[in-house]
Amino acid sequence: MAAALALHQSRSWLAVPRLPLPRLSLAAAFLPSFLATQRPFTWAIPPLSSLLELFPPWLLAVPKKKVSHSRKNMRSANKGLKDKENFVQCPSCGSTKLAHHICPTCYRDINLKWKARKAEGSAEL
Repeated sequence: MAAALALHQSRSWLAVPRLPLPRLSLAAAFLPSFLATQRPFTWAIPPLSSLLELFPPWLLAVPKKKVSHSRKNMRSANKGLKDKENFVQCPSCGSTKLAHHICPTCYRDINLKWKARKAEGSAEL
């Protein structure tokens, strides 16, 4: 369909006489070589195995209708957070913590001691 439309539009332009464009040598000097060379214009259509070669693949992947909020929410409903089951007791203080993580209570105590020691060291200097 698109190829037939392109041919139909090109036939109307065939009757109009085309004048040659003047060559600008100054502009050609600043353009890259592949843009500066002028190729003769032809109306030949390259051989195509199917019309899908005319369109890039991303052009055809368009949704027909807007996805509603309800459908979008239903699709993403199973992406929620799962309950954590890897709780253990901290061996030093006995509070609950995640396995393979530092205990927040012990970290807070250590952090307070470090800050107190640092404050004492800066006061002495």
